[in-house]
Amino acid sequence: MPITRSYTSNFDVVDYTQELQIVPNSWTLLNDAGLFSEEFLTTHTVTFEEQNQTLALIGDQHRGAKPQANKDDVRKIRSYPIAHFPIVDQILPTDIQGKRAYGSQNQAETEAAVIARKMERIRRNIDITLEVGRFSTLTTGNLYAPNGSISGNLFSDFGITQTSVDFVLGTATTDVMAKTESVIAAMQDNANTGDVITGVIAYCSPEWFSKFIAHAKIQTAYQYYTATEGQQIQRNRAGGNNGLYREFSYGGIRFIEVRTVLAGQRLIPAGEVVFVPVGTTDTFVSYFGPANRLDFVNTVAERAYLWMYRDPKGTHIDLDGEFDVTHVIRRPQLVIRGTTSN
Repeated sequence: MPITRSYTSNFDVVDYTQELQIVPNSWTLLNDAGLFSEEFLTTHTVTFEEQNQTLALIGDQHRGAKPQANKDDVRKIRSYPIAHFPIVDQILPTDIQGKRAYGSQNQAETEAAVIARKMERIRRNIDITLEVGRFSTLTTGNLYAPNGSISGNLFSDFGITQTSVDFVLGTATTDVMAKTESVIAAMQDNANTGDVITGVIAYCSPEWFSKFIAHAKIQTAYQYYTATEGQQIQRNRAGGNNGLYREFSYGGIRFIEVRTVLAGQRLIPAGEVVFVPVGTTDTFVSYFGPANRLDFVNTVAERAYLWMYRDPKGTHIDLDGEFDVTHVIRRPQLVIRGTTSN
């Protein structure tokens, strides 16, 4: 443990212990779960064809009568703009000159360390913006563009009224299992689009999750779990995921509490839960577009871009970054909203 001069008294010395780094949480639950697949385009617009294939029973007729006509599929073109997210930073001589390096006792700051620190901050900001954008689209159906550079709602565009289930968790006699069954039934009734659902995940606000695990029917259900099943509500506080998220399974649904707040933005609205299918291949897609630079016109997009430019006069270094993305729910009828009225 090194000794250094006191910063409050010129004639005293103090022990210089390891620095305390306060780093904002940047948990990326949706990114880690892989719910959204990613496609990298060469333009700033995503366009795909929707084919509504239909089946019909063939009726019997008298021989010689006009036969039933077969109908062709109905096709529609869906097109959405890709939002542009630029970010810049700058390094000045004053960021380095006369500055002590982070975490050191007597070493001077270096240009390389400042560049690395600023680039890492940009990368983390990109990650959390992607996470917030995906959750925003899941919970609202809106294309994520908080400043309004693009707009659109996937539920209204597809002509769908979102299914919403009120769990009425404030009433002890509520049949919670029946509520979960209604969520699964709604997905089954709408899962007629050629994709396969292997499970259901519920991303819960803390308020909704707390009421859920405290409900009398849930408490009773836990009495039937054994220790080997890993769901001991009193010992494990409804499970957990490396200490980051509380979770447990009930009624065929995996419930995950999302307490995360990223840059002041909570991910699930208070008192709500959003149910999504897992196992589908192209229901949730993040479409990335190329950088808004001449060198990248008509090239395959990258997930994010970052450039560094050194001023010829040596007065500053510019860091320019951007990513271009739009999150799309291609089957919005499979996203179910949950609430609790009391």
